[in-house]
Amino acid sequence: MRLFRWETLKVVRDWKVRILLAALLLFVATYSTLYQNRTIQLPVDETIAQYTDTQNLFRAIPEAHFETETGQDIYDRLARQQQILGMQRFILSEKEGNTVEGLEEIVSDYVDQGIEMAENQLYFYKADDFESQELLLSFMPCEAEINNRLKFLNYLDENDVAIDWNPMSPSLVLHALVNIIAGVFIYIIAAIFGADRFSRDQENNWSITQGLPYTWKFQWRQRTVISWILIWATLIIGVLISYFVSRLSTDTGTLMYPVQLYAGENAIYISILQYVIMTLALAMALSYIIIKLSTGLSWVFRNIYLTITIVVAIFFIPYIFTVVSPLGSWNPFLYLQLLPVLEGEWAEVGDVNITKMLVAIVLLYILIEILFHFIFKLIPTRTGRLERRKN
Repeated sequence: MRLFRWETLKVVRDWKVRILLAALLLFVATYSTLYQNRTIQLPVDETIAQYTDTQNLFRAIPEAHFETETGQDIYDRLARQQQILGMQRFILSEKEGNTVEGLEEIVSDYVDQGIEMAENQLYFYKADDFESQELLLSFMPCEAEINNRLKFLNYLDENDVAIDWNPMSPSLVLHALVNIIAGVFIYIIAAIFGADRFSRDQENNWSITQGLPYTWKFQWRQRTVISWILIWATLIIGVLISYFVSRLSTDTGTLMYPVQLYAGENAIYISILQYVIMTLALAMALSYIIIKLSTGLSWVFRNIYLTITIVVAIFFIPYIFTVVSPLGSWNPFLYLQLLPVLEGEWAEVGDVNITKMLVAIVLLYILIEILFHFIFKLIPTRTGRLERRKN
């Protein structure tokens, strides 16, 4: 424990480390402010566009096609859809939730209306005997998108969550921030922190490090843990500050709001709170391996730029499998990126899921341990003031 405390203090007292941690905290903590400067389209604007499309659809379909029994049914459903979109536009513009206080009987409930509209749209895909079906479907979302919309609305209904009119709500900004952290961002941070500290200490403090009764592997693992704790302590503090700063500027949104998650090829909806906890936990586990690799490579190459380049390049390995077959969904290198798995981008590979991701992270950890078990015996150590330790 004393050795761990001594190593931690040695790292923290380095002015470069302090600057990196301060910059990391500043970026994450102010993310919500930066995010709010974006130009976005409000849900009410999307509803207005859908309303206009429905009007254009009535003009585009010949009146004669509505004269059949199926055509009359479709006409009624389209008219109902236009009515629903008009009420949803009013609900979203009032910014009160799923309905408008005092007008519940007139405008009804946003979620109920949305479910009815989605079911009507699915009906349009089954109306094969309608002469203008192809034209009709060109104004509709695809079936998969409609089914996902139904799952989203059913989640709102079952969990009594109101539709969020504001894409800048704190919960949605938090979701965006977590996705940034879980992407290439964590690779870059891990590579920078592990790139030269280990090898530089071995050279600059040769008499101390060689005099300790601990192997290089022990020191390597210890330095990995220290860097991992410093990075994630800073990130978590920054995420909390960003969320609460965002809460000061707007009071909309809830952490129970649903976001999409892919379980294999099927999309499900979970709360933002569940998504954030799960994604950060997976990112923390994967980042430990990345930091471990970066710290170890810094001892092999003793070149900060080469180490950073190699570690960041590893992030892009999964893209190889978009060209070459990964030989199944159990390939651990397929899970070097978290977001494509969570967002369903690797769905065409097969049953890619979070359970296999956890197994992949364990396999990658074992692979790194085995790799550096041999590397620490083979790397040259008589460069500069270094000499191979005699065991």
